Amino acid sequence: MGEEEKRNSGNRDAVRIHDSFPIKYNIITQKEYDKKESLYISRRTINRSAGKRKEAEAFSFDWSSIEDEEDFDPLLVKILFHLDQKINVVLARQDEILKKITSQDHGEDIYETGECIDISGTGINMLIPGNLNKDTLLELNIEPPIHPAIQIITLGKVARVCPSKDKEMSGYEISIAFTAINEDDREMLIKYIFQRQHELISSRKRSDPTSTT
Repeated sequence: MGEEEKRNSGNRDAVRIHDSFPIKYNIITQKEYDKKESLYISRRTINRSAGKRKEAEAFSFDWSSIEDEEDFDPLLVKILFHLDQKINVVLARQDEILKKITSQDHGEDIYETGECIDISGTGINMLIPGNLNKDTLLELNIEPPIHPAIQIITLGKVARVCPSKDKEMSGYEISIAFTAINEDDREMLIKYIFQRQHELISSRKRSDPTSTT
């Protein structure tokens, strides 16, 4: 990538808009961060459970043509079919069961909710009810209000903390830099930001026809 392309890419990443929607976040340890970092960078959010889906598909079986088999035994097939259904249920609930066990034993994956103040491709400012220390590591679950819905799960670090400037809203404003985000996820977020920016400009023009911005 040339210098000009890098500048253009950096400019797109830095475009920031004021927006308001819930952001889920989870405080994680350095050990948890190190375990997740490479995966979050190398795979898009939507693809991180692909391996588990393939594992489930490996256990699937097409029962539609079983009656055509020469050694068809209705009783045996019935037993195997019920076993197959039970396996499917277990696989479908695997993530949920493991998540509950992990949360109970280690307190992980218990999300708090903050409110987005503004967002860019490189980070986010949000309002949270409690205080956090600078350099706290977070897992962020970002779901912008857009259709079709998108989900971006990324890792970040708290860069700044200050009491809320809005007297009507108590809490703390925190600035978070994205430190482990897949580039395709970032691109989806940037596209949302430009779309939202266009919507806000169009809205201002409709409310104030003399406006040129």
